[in-house]
Amino acid sequence: MRPEFRRSRPGAIAAGVFLFAFLALFAWIFLVASKNSADSGESGILLLPFAMPWVMWLPVEWLGLWAAVLCVSLNALIVYCLAGGLRFRKKA
Repeated sequence: MRPEFRRSRPGAIAAGVFLFAFLALFAWIFLVASKNSADSGESGILLLPFAMPWVMWLPVEWLGLWAAVLCVSLNALIVYCLAGGLRFRKKA
């Protein structure tokens, strides 16, 4: 008998709020940077907590948009698992 995965509604809500906060902040930073020609990316430091600690372990050559998306996605998965996450249910 293989275990069956159950999804968690509180986990999905928590991970969704985490991802929504990241996307809202990313959009705000993108808007501010596009309006202010003197902004050289300092406001991007606000996104760092969403990707910590994984972004600190990556080599500098790997850093970029895809690495940030990967780090944020991993943190969203951790938030999902901590808030109720994946549960196993044995089939009878």
